[in-house]
Amino acid sequence: MRVLLFVAAFLIAVLLTAPLDRWVLDAARRPLAAVGAELSVESVRLALPAGVRATSVGIDMDEAGIDIDSFYVGLTRNFEADACGGHIRGSIEDHSISVELDGVDLSRCLRVGKLAVESALDGTLKLDGIDLWNSRLGDAASARIDLTSEGGMFRGSLEHAGQGGADLPLGEWEFNDLVLHASLTGHELTVEEGHTLTSGVEWELLGAKLPSPESRNGLRIDFRTRQVEDTPRSRALIGLMPKAAADASGWRNYRVTGSLASPRVIVLD
Repeated sequence: MRVLLFVAAFLIAVLLTAPLDRWVLDAARRPLAAVGAELSVESVRLALPAGVRATSVGIDMDEAGIDIDSFYVGLTRNFEADACGGHIRGSIEDHSISVELDGVDLSRCLRVGKLAVESALDGTLKLDGIDLWNSRLGDAASARIDLTSEGGMFRGSLEHAGQGGADLPLGEWEFNDLVLHASLTGHELTVEEGHTLTSGVEWELLGAKLPSPESRNGLRIDFRTRQVEDTPRSRALIGLMPKAAADASGWRNYRVTGSLASPRVIVLD
């Protein structure tokens, strides 16, 4: 019995004094480095009920970055995070990840160019058919996205998206009734319902193609917009977009092309 107690105490001491930052971070950095991302963590420690907790986690790429206050991963491969002013929980299976969002405001943790969207998101995400150690989305990968928000604020500019490669200023706008129900297969996003309303202007997401990690180009986002209220604010918002003819229902069609670092808005006939 004394031998067993000694062995148990020894194992606990090893775990408590083990270089978790080196073990965990080395394992996490490899797949992120494969897609051009750099990981930084302030501390890593054992945490109850049975897992590891990391604090002040940062992931940075050339065109974007994200900061997470606290991230917990359990031995049963469940995880939780305090980030973006809200809470994230989920689970990891052999080839899938499920995530629930509760009041997550991406503007408080996500950095993407000169854009900022202040909005508390609720909903679920599920990613299937992935290699967790490779962190690449192959042609067999798929995702389900169901997100809603009562509203928020959108501001900033699209870098190099205007005429002659100039930044396209978008100003600052309130929006409400944000809804996105979509499926991602490979790099193609199929939208079942995606819309929001901004100062008397309705926006509808039609579909998208995301760039591959290898090229980081080939971005394509198709959307349309129309005035539902004739006000100075709505006319100003439409005026920020490239000039496009409206169809019989008032819709104007656009496409975002290029890359995440350098998107460009063009008119679709």
